[in-house]
Amino acid sequence: MSFKTKYKPLFAVNILHKYFLNKGNDDYFSMTDVEKEKQLAGYPLSELFSIVPSALTKQKLNGHKLICKNTDRGFMVWLQIAESDNNNSFVPLSDSLSLSFLLKTTNSTFNHFTQLGLTNAGHCFFFSNNRLSTEDPGFPLIKKANNTTAVNDSYRLNSVSFNNEMELLNAEEQQNLIGIIRIGMKGENGSYHITKTDGSLRNEHREFNIVFANRKTTWRYFFNADQQTNNSDDVKKENGNPRQLITKTEQPLTTKGFVPIKLGELELPNPDARQINANSTLTKIYSEIFM
Repeated sequence: MSFKTKYKPLFAVNILHKYFLNKGNDDYFSMTDVEKEKQLAGYPLSELFSIVPSALTKQKLNGHKLICKNTDRGFMVWLQIAESDNNNSFVPLSDSLSLSFLLKTTNSTFNHFTQLGLTNAGHCFFFSNNRLSTEDPGFPLIKKANNTTAVNDSYRLNSVSFNNEMELLNAEEQQNLIGIIRIGMKGENGSYHITKTDGSLRNEHREFNIVFANRKTTWRYFFNADQQTNNSDDVKKENGNPRQLITKTEQPLTTKGFVPIKLGELELPNPDARQINANSTLTKIYSEIFM
């Protein structure tokens, strides 16, 4: 009797960036399913991030008959199931098994369009269903798929944790690294477990979200001639300079859609993410446009 090799999804991780998925002021997660699919079309995940298992995890994947596949919004790990039992892995998965994936970006403007602090931009993020013993008890866990809260700087490793993690990686693995995704078969609590208490497979696989918010900046416009402004405009003179106008409130940077900014009857253009400047304390960030 011959058996056909069968695989089931073990877990999935979605990596979503609102700079590419929002539409102007319209938030991706507030859209209908049809609108979401339109925004996902052409989502340049592979151009923004490289997601690869660590060298040690590659060995674990091979040894446990696991396969990691990229998706249009992240990646998924599949496992070979037992020949006679769809609820168990072909190779048993121990409770202590954990898999680490390296999140890298080669996009030099990543911090320009991502709503994160600039002062600790070089620190590595850590997304996991378990906390490290070297981090505070309140260190955030990776979000589940029904949670669309965006990543913030609390996900960055402290210096001790960072050094420990870097010792596990070679120089090539550390290059362009911005985050580590680590998923253990048993999580911080039962709601984060990948497998059941007895090690068998769940009826529905776990799915996690890593959401990056698009940066909001003050938009600064440089003109060659004096401009007249009034209270109904979306911009005002910066320090009384009639040739240098700024938006009255911070505005979102996106690749799709348009944010209307009015100066009298004139509709001003939206900036891209290439040119931003921060004040001396890094508390206010400007996107600059030369008219």
